[in-house]
Amino acid sequence: MPAAFSIARRTTGRPGGDIAPRLRLFSVAFVALNAACALTRVVGQTASAVPADYASYAAEHRGDADRGQKLFADGGRALCSTCHSVDRTHRGAGPDLFAIGDKFDRAGLIRAVLEPSRDIAVGYGATVVLTVDGLSHVGVVQRATDDWIELIDDQGKTIRVPHEEIDESFPRDTSLMPEGLQSNLSVEEFADLIAYLQSLRQADDEAAAGARTEIPPAATPVELTSLFDDGVQIELPTWCGQVPDHPGWFLALEQFGKSWLIERRADGDRQQPFLDLSEKVRRGGATGLLGFAFHPQFPADRRYFVKYQRVENGQLVTVVEQGLFAEDALAESGQARKLLLDMPGVTQDHNGGCLEFGPDGMLYVGMGDTGPQRDPRGHGQNLDTLLGKILRIDVDGATGDRPYAVPADNPFVGRQGARPEIWAYGFREPWRFTFDRATGELWVGDVGQDQYEEVDLVGGGENQGWNVFEGHAPFSDQYRREGEVYVSPVLSYSRRLGVSVTGGYVYRGARAQSMVGWYVFADFESRRIWAMPARRDGGAEAIEIGRCESRVSSFMQDLAGELYAVGFDSGKIYHLDLATVDRRPLAMIAMADTAEQGAVLWRYTQDAPEEDWPAIDYDDADWRLAPGGFGTAGTPGAVVRTDWRTDDVWLRREFTLAADVDQRSRLFLRLHHDEEAVVYLNGREICSVGGWTSGYQDIPLDETARRQLRAGRNVLAVHCRQHGGGQYIDAGIVSYETAQ
Repeated sequence: MPAAFSIARRTTGRPGGDIAPRLRLFSVAFVALNAACALTRVVGQTASAVPADYASYAAEHRGDADRGQKLFADGGRALCSTCHSVDRTHRGAGPDLFAIGDKFDRAGLIRAVLEPSRDIAVGYGATVVLTVDGLSHVGVVQRATDDWIELIDDQGKTIRVPHEEIDESFPRDTSLMPEGLQSNLSVEEFADLIAYLQSLRQADDEAAAGARTEIPPAATPVELTSLFDDGVQIELPTWCGQVPDHPGWFLALEQFGKSWLIERRADGDRQQPFLDLSEKVRRGGATGLLGFAFHPQFPADRRYFVKYQRVENGQLVTVVEQGLFAEDALAESGQARKLLLDMPGVTQDHNGGCLEFGPDGMLYVGMGDTGPQRDPRGHGQNLDTLLGKILRIDVDGATGDRPYAVPADNPFVGRQGARPEIWAYGFREPWRFTFDRATGELWVGDVGQDQYEEVDLVGGGENQGWNVFEGHAPFSDQYRREGEVYVSPVLSYSRRLGVSVTGGYVYRGARAQSMVGWYVFADFESRRIWAMPARRDGGAEAIEIGRCESRVSSFMQDLAGELYAVGFDSGKIYHLDLATVDRRPLAMIAMADTAEQGAVLWRYTQDAPEEDWPAIDYDDADWRLAPGGFGTAGTPGAVVRTDWRTDDVWLRREFTLAADVDQRSRLFLRLHHDEEAVVYLNGREICSVGGWTSGYQDIPLDETARRQLRAGRNVLAVHCRQHGGGQYIDAGIVSYETAQ
């Protein structure tokens, strides 16, 4: 591939001498700089709050989003706007925080600010560049050409270094954002800042045509049970598969390089080491031990194939290697592995994670664009690089000096300026893809930039669109070509539903006949699990079939065609009992609308009323009339139609039912409150809650509450009390019915 950001050490003409002392000096200087910055921020504080104080206060106090927005923009205090934008312009060294409130819950936002190096955002790992004349630079890679690399540092300064001046360059495991940034804020101000970040969400009206902003839940969800007993311990699993011809045996990969053979046994499951690459695998971000495949003729052919990232001479490289099982096919042979592919990347991210053999016996290899963010070099559209592609190679042959053969029917064989290994292109991060056992069709989950995730049905030679398109939405014209055909995804979904798609499988098992032919997939961050018909137009019928307790890094299909989810956080492999799913989508029917449906008029007062104010016949004629919801702009998940800033507000509204309620209906109080709320229905208290919500939530109505509903006139009354920060209140009554 072109030189593109080479992070390799120069092998000749190195006047810099031994690199180790310079690295030590750089490390000491960087730590000292961070400490000095943190110390400077602490000076002048009246309180000596530690990170735990900030975390606990922000967890218990909502904060004010308006005040938080001002703090965010204050470059002299919170310093957020120095590195982060919020409008998808990607100014600065940090990730753009557009819709960050959809990506993380409140606890996740608090953790991200207080522990910036714990989970560095994909695409924003720092890179260290040491020059031949002794200079040291650290920043996030913004652009790279054959001639130079461009970094942006933590002050927003752009640094361009010609390749001939680079002595050493390597990724760094700590965030460019130093710890201690909260020290310049009071705990109250920190809560305000978190409130602002939580308010940054993608609006439904911003979604592109064809993109889903809502996917209805199934009438009955899937049941998830652990495949292995508690004696099996897997740390951050990225992949799991059943060993062919050995139904009781499984193989699991860990992100940081270890892999395990696991046997299910009546007397207790057992695991044993298979391959330990922990000394080779590059840890951090989206890198690690990510992909595995058995040879399609296994165990007659004992070869296996593994994909991971490592650092070679300072450069991050994605490799695909061929190894060999022992003769009993239940252990690694210990023989040297054979290198098949060696693909240098631009940054440490978007390296793809998937290896799959197709029904044609060819090995398909997923490779992301490798960054930087937004693919500024157009790797996805460039046929002269393997980046941003799905590759197809023949591991049973060899061509020239390649340790594999290129199939003669690959779509770009013989095309000038195109790599013959390419099967399809226009991908950002094809993290997981699989073949339908029945049809041979290739289904791909491609991780999006900052607005949409997508699921693709991919054919040979097709262009899936990145970075001209993100999902169904136009993204950039920089690499658009006249007359090019860009294939639209089967499904794309907005940040409201999730931020990192995990591709799955088309179900072909025997246990759940109603789910045969449905594609099952998930979102890594939101933990939602979905299913849709495995057709080009199947996205319109997608349903949510459940949510996993853990983020889902991958799916597994066993020898019988049953499906499993790989729990990244929990270390568990979950069996999906799809036979429990009732596919009929649940539709929300509003019996008493909320502000989500439109302007709903309420009577309200901010002065304490008489004791009998919730009664159905209470005279509220002298109360003011205004549309709900009530609160302050910027409150997460709120639809503010009337400004409310006092400590208390009392609300009343009428709604009419045409008939008595069917007692078999699933009825809910739909409520979004900040903070304490007491709700009455026809004069009887039906709900009392404290704290706050980040969006509308459904609270089941018990039998006592259900009996209050009647044909004709009904009255919903609410008292909300606010203690500080942002505020909001809105309520309604809804039911969920299945489509007949």
